[in-house]
Order: sequence, then C-alpha cells, then structure tokens
Amino acid sequence: MATGSAPAPPRGPGRVPASASSFRGRAQEVAAVVEALAAGRLVTLTGPGGVGKTRVALAAVGAAGERFGRPVFVDLTRIGEGSPVSLAVAESLGLRDLTDESARSAILWWLEAGGAPGQVLFVVDNAEHVLQDAASVVALLLAGSEDCRILVTSRQPLRVAGERVLAVGPLPVDDAEALFWDRALALRPSLRDTREAREASRALCTRLDGLPLAVELAAARASVLTPQELLPRLDRRLAALGTGPTTAPARHRTLRACIAGSVDTLGAQERAVFEACAVFASPFDAEAAAAVAGATLDHLEELVLRSLLQTGEDVRGRTTFRLLESLREFAREGLEASGTLEGAQRRHLAWLGSVFGAGTFPSVLEASRAGERSDLLPDLRAALDFAVRAAPAEGLRLMAATRELWFRNGQDEGLGRALRLLERHPARDEARAAGLVVAANLRTVRQETELAGAHVDEALALLDPRSAAAAEALFYRAVSRALGHDPEGADRAAVAAMEAYTSLGDAAGRSRALCARGMAAVWGHREQDALEILEAAYPLAAEAGDAFAQGIALTYGGLAESTLGRSAEARDRLFRAVEVLAGIRDVTMRAIALARLAALTVRRDPTTAARAAAAVSRREGAGGRFHEISSADLDHVRATAELLLGPGGLAAVWGAGEKLRFADAAEELRAAWDAHDAESPAALTARELEVAELVRSGLGNAAIAERLTLSARTVENHVAHALAKLGLRSRSALAVWAAERSAERASSARQR
Repeated sequence: MATGSAPAPPRGPGRVPASASSFRGRAQEVAAVVEALAAGRLVTLTGPGGVGKTRVALAAVGAAGERFGRPVFVDLTRIGEGSPVSLAVAESLGLRDLTDESARSAILWWLEAGGAPGQVLFVVDNAEHVLQDAASVVALLLAGSEDCRILVTSRQPLRVAGERVLAVGPLPVDDAEALFWDRALALRPSLRDTREAREASRALCTRLDGLPLAVELAAARASVLTPQELLPRLDRRLAALGTGPTTAPARHRTLRACIAGSVDTLGAQERAVFEACAVFASPFDAEAAAAVAGATLDHLEELVLRSLLQTGEDVRGRTTFRLLESLREFAREGLEASGTLEGAQRRHLAWLGSVFGAGTFPSVLEASRAGERSDLLPDLRAALDFAVRAAPAEGLRLMAATRELWFRNGQDEGLGRALRLLERHPARDEARAAGLVVAANLRTVRQETELAGAHVDEALALLDPRSAAAAEALFYRAVSRALGHDPEGADRAAVAAMEAYTSLGDAAGRSRALCARGMAAVWGHREQDALEILEAAYPLAAEAGDAFAQGIALTYGGLAESTLGRSAEARDRLFRAVEVLAGIRDVTMRAIALARLAALTVRRDPTTAARAAAAVSRREGAGGRFHEISSADLDHVRATAELLLGPGGLAAVWGAGEKLRFADAAEELRAAWDAHDAESPAALTARELEVAELVRSGLGNAAIAERLTLSARTVENHVAHALAKLGLRSRSALAVWAAERSAERASSARQR
C-alpha cells in the first residue's frame, strides 16, 4: 500500500465496545492486568469459557485510559475457524478489501508509516478458536512497532515470546450473587427478594462455581422460575440453565455450547483424559490422574493451558487439579455416551483403595491417619455409591480402611453406607467381616449396643482370631458392653482385645483396650479403679502416638474425678482432653468432655455453659447419639440454665450456641473459668454472702431482716447487689448459686 495520509482512527469495528450491563467485582484482577501491561507488551487473559475474560479486559482498558495508547478492539468471535485473523485486525483499523497477505502488509504500513498516532493498545478478544493464526498476527504486531501493546483474551495462551499470562478465575460468591440478582431483577422486577430466595441464590452461585456465564444463564431462568425452584434442577445444569442474548455468538449463548467450544478442539487422548477426570469429586493430584484417567504430565499441562482443568495446592503444598462443576457434568456426559463410565469408576474405586491401604485391615494408627483425610470424603462418597451397585466387597474393604474417617465426620452416614454394602454382599468372607466391624463401631456411637454386639459376634465367627480385624472387633465388644451396662462383660472383652493387640505388636490398640477397661470401670461406678487404669493407659497412648486413646484416658479420667467431687482436677483433665482431641478433629469423645465441662460451669456462668451445651448437642453434624452420662450432663445444663436465665433467656442463648463450633465452645468455657478463678468466690461482701445463704434456706426479705437485725429495704438492696455482681436474675437463681458454693466448700474441706 502506498504511503500517504493515515486513515482516521477507527470508530466502527475497532472501537472498544461499551458495556450494556453492570460489572461486578474483579478490582484485583483489573489492577493486575493494568500492572502487567505496564511491565510488558503482550498480556493474555486465560480462563474457561464464560468466566468473564472479555469483561475484565475491557474494564482494565477503561481503568488505564490512554496510558497505553489509543485502544483498538479486535473481535475474533465473529470469524470462523480458518478465517484469517489478519483481516479482522485490518478491519479494526479501517483497512478493508484485502487478502490475508495484503492485510499483513497493510497492518505493518499502518504501524510503521504513521497510521498509528503514538502508542496503540490492541485488544484481541476470544482468540482460542484461531489460536495459531492469532499468535502469528500478534507476533507481527509486536515486531511492527515498539509503541504497540496487545491484550488478548483466550481460553489458552498464545505461547508467543514475551507473553505474560494472567488467569481469570470465577467470581467470589458475594459478587456472583450480586450479579445474579442484577440480571434476575432486570428480567423479572417482581421477583421476591426474600431470605429463602437469597439462600437459594447463594447456593446456586456456589454450585455454579461463580462462573459468570453460568450465573447469568441461571438468572435468565428468573422469568419462569424462582431461585428456590431452579436450585434442585442443577443436578442437570446444562439443560436447566437458560439461553444468553441473541446478539451473543452462538458458542456463548448456552453453557453447553460454550464448553463444547473448548472440548471439541481436543485430540482423542486429551479428550479421554478430560472425560475420565469427571469421576473425581474433589481436587486430585497428578498420580491420581495417572491411575484413574491415564493422564501424563503433558495431558494435564494441555488441559490446564486450555482452561479445562483448574490448578491449586493441597495442605501439603502439592499441586492439585479440579474440574469446575459445569465442566465435570459435560465430561461425565461424554463418559456415559462412550460407554466408558463404569471403567473409570472402577479405576477410581481401586485408586482410593490403594490410597487408604484397603488391601489389608489397617492397624489402629493406620486407620487414625486415614481419619485425617477428610479432603477425600467427596471422592469416597462417589466411590462407595458405585461400589454398592457394582463392587460391594471392595466397598466393604474401603469402609474398613476409612472407619475412623466416618467415625469423625459422618457416623450416621457411615453406618448407612456400611449396612447397604453388607446387604449387597452376603458372602461369609473377610470382606463382610471387615464391614461388620465398621458397622459395630458406628452402631456403638448411636447407642445401639445390642445390634453392635450382634455385628461383633458375626464378625468374630468369620475372622482369624489372630487378625487385626478380630482385635478391633473385641475392642468394640468392650465398648458396646460398657455402654450397655455390662461392666464385667466389657472388662473381659477389653482384656481379650488387649491380648490380641499385644500379640500383633499394635501398641496403640493395646492402649485403647486398656482405656476400654477404664471406661467400663466408670460405667460400673468404680471411679477410683478407673483413675488407676486410665493413668496407666495414658502414657502407653502417648508413647504409641495415639491421640484418640490419650483423649479417652483424659476424658473418662475427668468424668471420674468429677464424680468424686474433685472439680479442679476434673476440669484440668477435661480441658486437656479437648485440646488433644481437637488435633484429630474428633467429635465423639470431645463432645463428652465438653458436656461435662458445661455441667461444671453452669451454676457459675449459665450463659457460657448453655452456649457450650447447645454447640455440643449438634455434634458438629457428625451424627451419632450421646450416651446416658453425657445426656444427663446436657439435661442438667439446660434445666439449671433455664432456672437461672429464665425460659426466654435460655432459648436465646441456646439458639446462639447452636452456631458455635466445638473449638469456640471450648474457648468460651476456658475463658469463663479463667475469669472466675481470677476473682475470689467472695466477690460478694461478707454481708451479701450471709444474705445469700439465708435466701438459700428459703427465708424471705422480712425474715432475713429480722434474723440479721436489718431493715427489709437494706436486705432488698443486698439481694439486688448480689444478683447484679453474679449476673443472675432471680432470688431462686441466687439460692442455686449459694447451694453450689456451699457444696464446693464442703468438697474442698473433704479433700483437705
């Protein structure tokens, strides 16, 4: 093209489009783009289809203003695969009626011969379907002028020298929810913004991974469905979500089309790996991907670069991968259509079996370590659902290997899964026996002691008496018999379990069996014997490194001390138990300790005790039931707190307490005792204490005034001052406090 006067700056195709709707969040991403453009000449925004790369790019251009030159927008969504990118760039510059080759020459002329007035910022949007040609043209632009910067949006990097890649992630849930309501109310202004609707919309946005396109398509359904009505339909989200604007490119009008735009460009091997990854229900590492999906590092890298896999890190600092849920549904449909779903599920089940060592019945410490892998619970659920249908024996072995994981996180759920697998596997073999041991454990924590005993009996009839599974069965026999008011039978079973663990060299198991003997002594009302047994068990548990056995020894030791009237010693053991058990996220034993601590606290601080008891009653959602000792503690807290706070006060405090975690409840109880220990029990004056004692004896103000030679008004003031200092509300509450103080003083005198 001959040189001459430069064409006017483009006002048509190359003009940066204005947004027709609001833009939510993304302040950090926008700032990062501006910073990257300041540092380099080529920046590519990557991310899955529908994540909002274009919106972020345009927001960054708006934020930068003219800092990087006049922006020129190149819209590649309007060209098909194989269409020359150079023509789209030339058209954005106002250069038309060109071929690919002449367009490249014209672009260079525009850059070199004065067509570009100073610096220029090309915004090349949606390059993934013409990636190679786009990379070639971008390289041409960069070489053509040092005053040229380029901002690209693509589902994968261009891999051009000097490229800075920024990944655009999904929206945080707050921003996603705001986006949903913006779009939904624009379509249906009468949509009721209620608490229920807000809860449903938040759940919608969470399940849609905060993917803006998915959220907007969900909002498009607001014309015919409320958020509450749409939420249950997300099990098949690709069909449930609405359609985008008719002005959008075809591959951006539905979520399915958007995903297909990326997946359909994969090679056969990469697509097979992508689809097989759908069986993972939680983030997975490269080894898991290799075992289940046959993935190599090259496959994973390609899928990450194409934004079909998201990367992260686990608590150990290892790289993990995951599919957004919409991508996972699309991939699973591919497995179903190709008939390869069952094979992938079998490999997934086998992989979990290898992770947890399900080939043999794990030792006590091996099972305890498995109990720490709560991150794998979603995968376990998926694998066990498959096992019920197609591989119950493998499922039972996996249940046995993960028994402490269910004990700590989902006792009722774990029992239900074990029973379904046992029903599907009636064969009298070691797999069934392993499942029976798990069922016995979880029956025990539901206080179903007779059924637990029946499971143990059946398991022992199938097991080698020298096996780890048999030792574990004997341990649960001891626990179930202790809870079933058979302390003698419990002690015999515990001795048998201890002998079995000793023969296996399982020190942790031996310490647990000794703890079971201590538990049986507590249930048999032999508290002093229990303390001697548990004090011997604790160092064994500590030496073996078994935190749960340490927690049993401390908890039941605390119960025994409390029953003997040694409150200070009981509190010390119980708080130590809570601390040890928190480290392994135990619910069952920690709840027993917290319930007794709340019972010891309630007369001094009914509010804190009731809050803690309410938290404990929820068991952090793990299921199971409290045994009689803990149920009595909780009933005592509730009844006493109601007396001291009144029914309305208790209801308010209890409701707030139900939202607490165990860690919060423990911290509040400890703070309450620290505060009380710092204050003298005689925070009341001597005269106020004297009045409180007479209130306890049942005397009214007039009778107290006569007894003490005071006026009734003075006695009334003493009562009011005592109530205010103690945080109590009624004379009856003051009487309870005085009775508790008297009992504690008597107990201390006996100990001296």
